[in-house]
This record gives sequence, structure tokens and C-alpha cells, in this order.
Amino acid sequence: MTFSQLFAILRARWKVASLTFFVVFAGVAIYTWQMPRSYTAQASIVLDVKNADPIAGVVSPSLATPAYLMTQVDVISSSRVARRVVKDLHLTDSPDMRTKWQVATNSTGDFDAWLATMIRNSLEARPSRGSNVIHVSYKAADPRFASVVANAFVQAYMDTIVELRNQPARQSKDFLDANARLAREALEREQARLSSYLSNQDLLVTDERLDVETTRLNELSNQYVMMQAAVADSSSRQYAARTEGDKSPDVMNSPLVSQLKGELIRQQTALEQLATRLGDAHPSVLELRTGISETSRKLDTEIRRATSSVGVGNSVNQSRLLQVKASLDLQRSKVLKLKAIRDDAAILQRDVDNAQRAYDGILARMNTSNLESQANLANVSILETAAAPSIPSSPRIFTNLTLGGLVAWSMAMALALLIEHLDRRLRVAGEVEHMLNQAVIGSIPSFAKRKQGIGSIGERFQLKSAPALKALPNEA
Repeated sequence: MTFSQLFAILRARWKVASLTFFVVFAGVAIYTWQMPRSYTAQASIVLDVKNADPIAGVVSPSLATPAYLMTQVDVISSSRVARRVVKDLHLTDSPDMRTKWQVATNSTGDFDAWLATMIRNSLEARPSRGSNVIHVSYKAADPRFASVVANAFVQAYMDTIVELRNQPARQSKDFLDANARLAREALEREQARLSSYLSNQDLLVTDERLDVETTRLNELSNQYVMMQAAVADSSSRQYAARTEGDKSPDVMNSPLVSQLKGELIRQQTALEQLATRLGDAHPSVLELRTGISETSRKLDTEIRRATSSVGVGNSVNQSRLLQVKASLDLQRSKVLKLKAIRDDAAILQRDVDNAQRAYDGILARMNTSNLESQANLANVSILETAAAPSIPSSPRIFTNLTLGGLVAWSMAMALALLIEHLDRRLRVAGEVEHMLNQAVIGSIPSFAKRKQGIGSIGERFQLKSAPALKALPNEA
């Protein structure tokens, strides 16, 4: 269908199309005018997902996920929040509400649940794209009631969030209290076992660094090492004194031996001088030889005495070494026994430490739960409160009239085309040429509607238009 054909059809059926357009458009306008006015009040809240929790001290990674934002939207739209709104606004005390419930449900079911469901149907909670803001909208016939209910939903949601946080903490409080008592009793039992064991073993401390016995063992070990060195030194000196007594350091360092050696050398020198001058038979020479013999005897006696003193010193050192070794062995066995006792005490001490850590952990968790059960803050803040709107949100008159006009125009066009399809006529010359494959050589104007002179507007219009011919069958 060409544009000229469509224009010809509309020109021929303009009355039907106009009537259809105005009827449909008038119906939409009347319906829009009679629709009840609704007002939408909107409040908004913002979720804090970056700052750390004031009690836990950490930021939960689940707060930054999109699922957390949608969970909060579901909480706002939940029946629990709606029931709290019904309770806060005292809607159950309204006679009008009760009358509506009786009419709608024939007084069956729960009145509170029916009210919660009714106000939930007019609630809309939607998150803002790309932010942590949630918009809460409520639609009602009364603008003031819409704003009150929207603010009530926001407040009920915040109270519910705090309650959802406190409720698990309150439920776990008794459990943690019972476990804390058991952990404390276990700690007291372990401490009593450790104290009883230390008392029975006469053990004051379990730290080896503060033990007197260990210190004494170290001192005896040092003494034993020193005595071994002293015995080795005295043994070597005794061996040297026995083999080469006159060359022994102990003999040579003796003052009396040195004096006797000097006296012997002086007498021998004097004997040589006298024997050369007076002869061997002279009484002075004989007397001097007798003195040299006596000095040599005294020197030998003093050397033997010094050598024997070295042996006595070695015997004393060996005796002291045996005593120190016996004391060291005794102290070592005592320390080993004490170490075994300390090992048992260390096991008991570890049991005490484990019980202490368990008790401290439960006590810290219990304190955290107590704080959480008393917390009255949440990571939600009111960004905007709902105000009573002055302009109704529905019906949207301009939108409805625009859509009504488009629908009316479409229906008018459809009806005109439908009538034309049922009463098919040739409107333009091109249709005749298309159907008959013959050129049009002329057209007869319609004189049915000629009224006044030829100069009238209707006459000029009729002269320009072609006659309306019945559509010829395809056989012709």
C-alpha cells in the first residue's frame, strides 16, 4: 500500500477514524481523571562498608560484595520489618483497618500479618547503582501517611539490623558463660595439681636458670677441671724430681738448696787453693775436705726432702681430685633427678598454660559477645528522611494522555483499514492500471455533492478528486 492509497483511504474514512480517535482518547482521559490520586514518599539510607566494626575492630569482607546490598534490600522488604512498622504505628488500633480486614478476609487469619502484607505491597526498596545507598519508597493515597510509613520502615529496618546483630550474641551468652565456668574450674584443677606436685617434691621454681643445684654442679665441674690440671702439673713435677732431682724446678727453686750449693762451690774453690799451696796432708786441707763432705751430705738431704715434698703435693692433689669427682658425680645424679622432677612439673605447667589460654580465649569471646549484645549501633545511617509529597505520583496525566493518544490513533487507523478491507474500492488511478494493465485515459468527476457555485471550496475539491469505483474482479 502506497502513501497515496493510505491518504485516499483516510480521506474517505475520516469520519470513522475521527470518531474512533475521539472516543478512545476521551475514554483514556476520563479514566485518568477518575483514577485515585497516589502519593509516593521516598527516604534513603546509606550503608557504611569501609570503616572497621567498633567492637570486632576489623572490616568484614562480605560487606563490600553486591550480595550484601541486596540482602539489606530483602531485609527492608521482609515481613519482620513490616510487622515492626505495624507495631510502631499502632495500626492494629485503627477501626478502619480492622473493618477493611474483616471485609477482605471475612475475619479469618492473623490481623497483624494481613496488615504487614498490605503495607508491604506498596513498599519499594531499590539500591542505587554504583553506590551503597538504598532508596525506600512508599505509595499511599494520603501524602502524610506515605511519608510516615516510609520513615517508619527505615527506622524499623535499623532497629531490626541492631536486633539481628544482638540476638545471636544474646543466645551465645549462656553458652559462653557455662564454658567459661568449666574452663575456670579446669584451670584451677591444673594449678592445684602443679602446686601439690611442687610442694611434695620440695621444688620452689621450675626454671633451671634460677636453680642453686645447677649452679653448684657448674662450680664443681669447674673445680674438677682445675684439679685435673693441678694433678697433671704435680705428676709431671714429681716425675721430673724422681728422675733428675737436682735439675727439678722445685729443687732448684729451693732457697736452702741454692745456699748449700753456693757453700759447696765456695768450699771446693778454697780446697783447691789450699791443696795447691799447702798440700793434701795439711790439717787445714783435711778440715776443709771434711766440711765439703758435710755440705754435700746436707745438700743431698735437702734435695731428697724437696723431692719428697713434690710427691706429697701430688698425692694431695690426687686426693682432692677424687673428692671433687665424687662430689661432682653426686651432684650430677642429684641434678638429673631434679631435672626429671622438673620435666614432670613442666608437663603440669604446660597443662596449666593451656587451660589458662583456653580460659582467656573464652573470656575474651564472652566479653565481645556481651558488648555485641548491648550494642545499639549499626553500619547504617539515614541519608534522607521522607517528606509528605505535594505532587501525586499517579496517575501520570501527561504520560497517560500521550499513550492514550497513540493508542487512539492506532485504533482509528486499524478500524479505518479494517472497514476498507471489508468494502474494497479503487481510490486512485494507479490501482486501475495495476489491476487491468491498461492506461487510464480519463476520469469522470462526481456531481453528487455539488451544491453551490463552481467557485466554492467544495466544488474545487470535488473537481480535483477521482470518482470512487467499485473494485473490478480479477477475471475482468
